Amino acid sequence: MLDKVFHLLTEEYSLVLATTQEDFQAVKDIRNDVIVNHYPEIEETKEYIFNQDDEQSFIYLLQHKATRRYVGSVRIFFVNEHTPVQKIPMEKDLQIKNIERFTQNLPICEVSRFALSKNQIKHEDFSELRLRTYLSLALMSATRINFLLYHYSRIFAIMERSLHHILKRQSVAFDPIGDAIDFHGVRFPFVIKKEDFIIAGEKTEGTMGQLTRYYLKELCKNPESLWKFIDNNPYLERSDIQLDRICQLFKEYGDDVSMEFLLGENDLSTTA
Repeated sequence: MLDKVFHLLTEEYSLVLATTQEDFQAVKDIRNDVIVNHYPEIEETKEYIFNQDDEQSFIYLLQHKATRRYVGSVRIFFVNEHTPVQKIPMEKDLQIKNIERFTQNLPICEVSRFALSKNQIKHEDFSELRLRTYLSLALMSATRINFLLYHYSRIFAIMERSLHHILKRQSVAFDPIGDAIDFHGVRFPFVIKKEDFIIAGEKTEGTMGQLTRYYLKELCKNPESLWKFIDNNPYLERSDIQLDRICQLFKEYGDDVSMEFLLGENDLSTTA
């Protein structure tokens, strides 16, 4: 089963960092699909589909290769000392209280705008529910990849319990930091510290670990779009990004380089 899932999420689907106007239009289309089919009560549609926060974010798309159709996206909104917005969305927009003690050590990020199109392409080996679970796992793997590239001190997210359970099964255990809120359904605010994320990375040798290595290796082969994105972003520097170090590790240790090496020796010292 593990091989089938890995094949699904690398050979049949692909993660793509949104960098072009075509990519960003695909993000808008997916979000619009989610609003129309799941949250018709949203009044500020344009704000949800694309807003200023997206300019302070990494946005990943999930593409079905055979049809070239984009079927999902996820946003990683970051805050560092250069960004004009210094509060994460759950704090500034949803008024989640008493999280200041978690947000002082920059950079930090919030995973948000997690979206899967309602009508997915049918698959002969997986039910619709199972397919959506695996596609969700692929999008969450994008957050792991992004963390390895840019070392946040903490990652925040508002999510349903079901998604939290999926991540927990992959050893990615976010901690709750507040009460349930009614945000298009019952959801909870969570955070995971860098140290705990590192421990999860050391434990994860299943699907998420394999996906992480695969997409990092692919990025080493074709880094141009990432570097163009970094160069065009006024809040990021190439020195912020760990790609060169990661690619060197693949050269030195081969494709099976351990997750702890990918995470970096300096970060590992924090778990001692």
